[in-house]
Amino acid sequence: MKKYHPASVFLHWFIFLLFVVALAAIELHGDAPKGTPLRATLKTVHMMAGQLVFLFVLFRLAARWRFGLPAEIEAPQWQTRVAGIMHLLLYLVMFSLPLTGILFTQAEGKDVTFFSLSLPHLIGPNRELSHTLKDIHELIGNAVYYLVGLHAAGALWHHFVLRDHIFQRMKF
Repeated sequence: MKKYHPASVFLHWFIFLLFVVALAAIELHGDAPKGTPLRATLKTVHMMAGQLVFLFVLFRLAARWRFGLPAEIEAPQWQTRVAGIMHLLLYLVMFSLPLTGILFTQAEGKDVTFFSLSLPHLIGPNRELSHTLKDIHELIGNAVYYLVGLHAAGALWHHFVLRDHIFQRMKF
């Protein structure tokens, strides 16, 4: 197999778009005046996109398990290791951002809804824990910009400099 399965390709780009929506919504949220409907809507969009990332990354892992991966491209061992570490970090981010968002919101004593369904509370109200989890959530959220940037730079390097067709494996 030379390319990822179409389901894996779709999920890769769909999750990327969900991240764009989540990050754009929270960036704009900071600029919206407190107490306005726009600010509340942006927070809701951010939370929904984040929860959808968590859900669709589960589908992505299932597709990876079901359809497998394309054969590895000949590359130096250090590149293969760096790529493996990058993918591991991206998967950790895709799980940890939604989880820390849910947990810090619940630690604030608030309900988290998913399409109007209240999620079960995983932790009780705890102001100190909420602040810690929120700081972790924001740190990971900021790291996303760098990780995705490095991931994209690596793909473009392979495509334009090495010309090894690695970028073609994730195209529709």
